[in-house]
Amino acid sequence: MKGHYLETVCAQDMCDVAKELCGEEAGKIEQVCYRYGDEEEEVRRFGVFYLTAAERQYVMKRVDELELYNYNRYLKNSGLPVPKLIGALEGSEKWILVEKINGHDLSEMTDDLARAAALSLSEVQNAYWQRDEDVDRFNKYWKRVLKRAQYVAEEPLLRTAYQLFLDRQLTCPRTLSIGDCIQENLLSQDGTVYLVDWGFGGIMPYSLDIARFVAHGTEERAPFPYYITAHQKKIFIDTVYERLNQKPDWTVFVRDIKLSALNEFIEFMEADEDIDGWYSLHARRLAEEILAETKH
Repeated sequence: MKGHYLETVCAQDMCDVAKELCGEEAGKIEQVCYRYGDEEEEVRRFGVFYLTAAERQYVMKRVDELELYNYNRYLKNSGLPVPKLIGALEGSEKWILVEKINGHDLSEMTDDLARAAALSLSEVQNAYWQRDEDVDRFNKYWKRVLKRAQYVAEEPLLRTAYQLFLDRQLTCPRTLSIGDCIQENLLSQDGTVYLVDWGFGGIMPYSLDIARFVAHGTEERAPFPYYITAHQKKIFIDTVYERLNQKPDWTVFVRDIKLSALNEFIEFMEADEDIDGWYSLHARRLAEEILAETKH
């Protein structure tokens, strides 16, 4: 059966890592997996594990340098709506242990969830607004989008609109970004939405997270299985703007989101994930809209 499932892990080395992280013997360790098809090679095993120890539940995650850095510099003891860091290991392999958020993701959007997600995202953005001194993450991102520009270099419509996006990235206010603000990385628990998975995060243009959240969900559930209505997208965008302590003019804010949404569409075209031409169609429509607004 396709989809996510948990696989029990009994390996001693994993038990040792768990004990070092939480200080208790592991009662149960389960690895998060995803089955794409019926064959064994069509299973992806993530470096994410659910750990039960001393009747408490945690998430144990094998991470790279960036996610560990984000927790140590920005998220640890921050009080922000992210899983609390319990422990970390920084040997040949890097691990973090965080609290387990016992909620559901936002694949099935409601008005209340859209508003709660906006409240959490704006809280993170307010905490680190215009923190421009940490440029490493932006510099890596900048190289990536410059390379992406070559993908549309032969298409005048997309090339012209994408250049407007590139130009704005150099002046757009920056703040702490999760870097992959899609519905499955936002979990709702007791009325609060938590932002999880900071492996792509860092100080980035503020509009990227907002655009990624609204760009891929539709009422038709295509191309991704994220259900969100146009009204719920408006709730999300309006609430983020309302809650930002420092904010650009509304017209600039909306334009920044449109430019970043164009980047989202072109990213998936470039990655050859343009299911049924959905991203191509929406990229061209949005490019036309952006250029028409530019003329006025």
